[in-house]
Amino acid sequence: MNDSQTPWQHTLSGRTVAGRYQVLGLLGQGGIGRVYVAAQLGLDRRVALKVIRPERRADAVTAARFAREARAAGRITSPHVVTLFDFGSDGGEHYIAMEMLEGESLLERLDRGQVPLLEALRIAADVAKGLRAAHEAGVLHRDLKPANVFLCEDGTVKVLDFGIAKLLDDEDEWEPLTGVNRVLGTPVYMSPEAATRKPLGPTTDLYALGLLLFEMIVGEPPFKTGDPLETLRAQVTRPAPRLRQAAPWAPVPAELDLLVAALLEKDPAERPRDAGAVAGRLEAIATELRRSLEVTQTEIDLPRLSAARPYEVEDEVGADEGAATVVWRAAAARPASSSFVRPRHLAFLTAGAGALAFAASLLLRLGLS
Repeated sequence: MNDSQTPWQHTLSGRTVAGRYQVLGLLGQGGIGRVYVAAQLGLDRRVALKVIRPERRADAVTAARFAREARAAGRITSPHVVTLFDFGSDGGEHYIAMEMLEGESLLERLDRGQVPLLEALRIAADVAKGLRAAHEAGVLHRDLKPANVFLCEDGTVKVLDFGIAKLLDDEDEWEPLTGVNRVLGTPVYMSPEAATRKPLGPTTDLYALGLLLFEMIVGEPPFKTGDPLETLRAQVTRPAPRLRQAAPWAPVPAELDLLVAALLEKDPAERPRDAGAVAGRLEAIATELRRSLEVTQTEIDLPRLSAARPYEVEDEVGADEGAATVVWRAAAARPASSSFVRPRHLAFLTAGAGALAFAASLLLRLGLS
């Protein structure tokens, strides 16, 4: 390598791309591209700048996919999809400028273990909202996986990396980019129709969403054999385990169990088709789950006297499943003749209130059903 070679063949750190992106450092890299953090001159903001790896730039298929990624992401406007700012070339080298995100990927989050049920429902609902926006723009993601879901520090969830996206209105251009007898995607998160090169649609992404939701709650995906071909075979032929059976320790609602089973149907025609509707169902399940969990937590707020202070009753509250019940008692001394409810009595009252609340909720559910 000599000085006459373009600087894009080296690191971009310290250089200015297209006269407006001052590269500050490398964020990460994959098989095709590198992503840098850069300052956009004149706008006082930082962006993520993606470029093709030097050894892949001469490959026409890679360049076409890179342009396809820009076109796909540029069509979508959603708080749950990474925002594309710019696409262009500098000296014949393509780049994509995107919003800079702070946080971690879902892959990094899963490295620490399972995701609590309510959090998993929130993440999945936001991913579904991102997919809805993509599908409405005529874009299939095709590679939804933990590494391509980003959990922002402010709580927002965003779908990333449309590198192998499929444009629904561009069928003729797709096949040359996949190559004959090649299957693009990640086997652990690939739908049966993608694995067998059958026609794809929005339900392809929703199948991957079901896999993500399963993995967040159980701690591992339903089909992972260690061998890519065997994993693809399992995606096509092996029924997915039911969520309730795979995660007996989690309070999985029946509605969620049914929804995940529907998302993981082998036949695309049997799956939910509308990502927005799936998002709505996930949010409704989360609301109902949160309400049912709150039934076991009864809070009694007695009139607070001038010197009242919190008191936690932790003994003899077995009916409350170990949760401490917060009540109030007066710290000031009372005359011996005055009558007041003692903490031990409050414990029994609280347990009874919790049982009554649970019974009322159960009767209401039976009545509604």
